[in-house]
Amino acid sequence: MHIDKSYFTLPEILERWQITEADLIYLAENDKLRLSVRVFGVPMEFGDYEEGADGEPCRVPWEQNYYSGLLDLHARDVFQLFRCGEVHLESFRTPKADYAETWGDAQPVLVMIGDLLLRRDERDRFEIETGFSAGGQPMEEATFIHSVDYFEVRCNGCRFKLGPIQAEVVRALHEAAQAGAPWQNGKAILSRAGSKSLRMADVFKSQKDWRHLIRSDRRGGYRLNLD
Repeated sequence: MHIDKSYFTLPEILERWQITEADLIYLAENDKLRLSVRVFGVPMEFGDYEEGADGEPCRVPWEQNYYSGLLDLHARDVFQLFRCGEVHLESFRTPKADYAETWGDAQPVLVMIGDLLLRRDERDRFEIETGFSAGGQPMEEATFIHSVDYFEVRCNGCRFKLGPIQAEVVRALHEAAQAGAPWQNGKAILSRAGSKSLRMADVFKSQKDWRHLIRSDRRGGYRLNLD
């Protein structure tokens, strides 16, 4: 049975990429890869940085709650963690805010090496940017990988940076392929994606290699070029 995970343990990533733990640590310590930890009910403050009257950045908190979920570690804390075996942290990173810190009288969060995780979207981001895939091989063979928002995808060795409507089209075609009905009516897909044009060639004309990504049956049907 296949489980669609939102995060992975480090041993799972090491097996997928076929690299050593030392290589993974290097990537994390040098901020090329963000590692995460799962927390439960930790008092956290989330906020953004804005420029103050003196021109210096100041914090603008917009949420304080008892947070359960994933938090990303700063590279400096990963460096310390792998040297000491554990760290007590009050400051984290998160995709949803400029900063994330414990608040009130909350105790620092104890993080041990075995607690480290890698978000699915961070794994996908790294694989897309580096062309690195399962087995540690360059992604030149037939394969498809996408960022969470589908704005970046790789298909059959080609990398695409997509616009919002293009991304929605690819998302819909990918979901159709996963559901076992890969061929879809192009006009219907484009309409649902919010496109003013109902011609696939017009929507993807900014992508010179788009036919490596999407295949046509020349009768109005389209599918991802996955096989």
